[in-house]
Amino acid sequence: MRLLAGLVGLGVLGLVGYAGFAWIWGVPGAESRPTLTAETDIDAGRYLADMGDCAACHTGEGNVPSLAGGRSFDTPFGKLYSSNITPDKTYGIGNMTSAEFYQTMVYGADSVLAPLYPAMPYTSYHILTRQETDQIFAYLMSLEPVASQPPANALNFPFNIRPLMFGWNLLFASRAPFGPDPQKDAVWNRGKWISEGLGHCGECHTPRNILGAMEGGDKWFAGAVIGGFEAPNIQPGALAQRGWNREDLVTYFESGAGPQGSAFGEMFLAIKDSLRKLTHEDQVALATYLMDTASASPTKGQSIVSQLGAAAHANASGQALYLSHCALCHGDQGQGIPNAIPPLAGNSTVAQTNGFNLIAVTAKGLDAEDMSVMAGYGPMPGYRDKLTAPQLTDLANYIRAAFAPDTTQLQPLSQSEVETILKSVPVD
Repeated sequence: MRLLAGLVGLGVLGLVGYAGFAWIWGVPGAESRPTLTAETDIDAGRYLADMGDCAACHTGEGNVPSLAGGRSFDTPFGKLYSSNITPDKTYGIGNMTSAEFYQTMVYGADSVLAPLYPAMPYTSYHILTRQETDQIFAYLMSLEPVASQPPANALNFPFNIRPLMFGWNLLFASRAPFGPDPQKDAVWNRGKWISEGLGHCGECHTPRNILGAMEGGDKWFAGAVIGGFEAPNIQPGALAQRGWNREDLVTYFESGAGPQGSAFGEMFLAIKDSLRKLTHEDQVALATYLMDTASASPTKGQSIVSQLGAAAHANASGQALYLSHCALCHGDQGQGIPNAIPPLAGNSTVAQTNGFNLIAVTAKGLDAEDMSVMAGYGPMPGYRDKLTAPQLTDLANYIRAAFAPDTTQLQPLSQSEVETILKSVPVD
């Protein structure tokens, strides 16, 4: 009896020790706060959720129902399924508090019994602040609940013992806050925060060790195979060696295509559900960080215009904007691509006297379904949140002057005219 009592006592002591370790390392207490309800916080949360690419992983096959989980992930340790993150109280996160959501996002657990597997990139999200996770939570809780239960995970033994993840976290999960580089500017550091945090680029583009943890040092961003394709090396030297520059990366983030190729596989989903929804400023910041360049360096369009010298268009600012943002698809001379991209040279929309439709299309863009009736024409990104009103004015005036069939009938648009048009263009 004494031996049995000793064994029981030892077991209890072990459980208490484990629970203490797991709580201190894995699930530190978070302050209880009410769920944010202000529209500004919900909108901020929607943007952060887009940046974090939540929809790509938490939406099942066929994109329906959105964010209700069920997407499968094949790992060396077995099969995982993404969770339902709608406000459903039975299968989703409807019973979760903002404190529990913060702990789940940043530490990968809200309970000592059920830590997450690092297929959910809390290993990157650990740099998020409580305010940021509260805003994401506010957005998710504003959605319609979906009563959908994802399939159960099917991991091999012993990886199906979830509490073992606290040991994994002790070995591999950083708890450090974001550390900006004081030698770099604010744009570069914003790009670092996006890439290493919500953008979680390293989760796909970094090779992993035998236990599934991202490797560091010179292997960070060095490329890895995922989903049957290689997520290529995205270190600055490797990107430059394959012909990338900052402006082409921005175009790639906006449209899924650049001079160096188009997105496919997991990267297509990352652009469709995340990168194309970022503001132009954040796309530039991410590209600046990945290329490790100075944010004040000339854009591709500015460099080309500078090389043209006296041959440059009188509207040099508009020409530089066109060459940076539009020429990849529409061509340097506005010629377009037959049966794929409409030409701007001779285009009747460009020739409209008031410029309304040109500004509207440039600001709003065209969705794939809007263009599906055309002979293979693809979508066009919108630039309302990517270019300022003065930039849109310069760009439109360059396009009209360079490509309209009869420029004698057109007067340059003023910034106030462009701003008036923008007020009439609905925001999605």
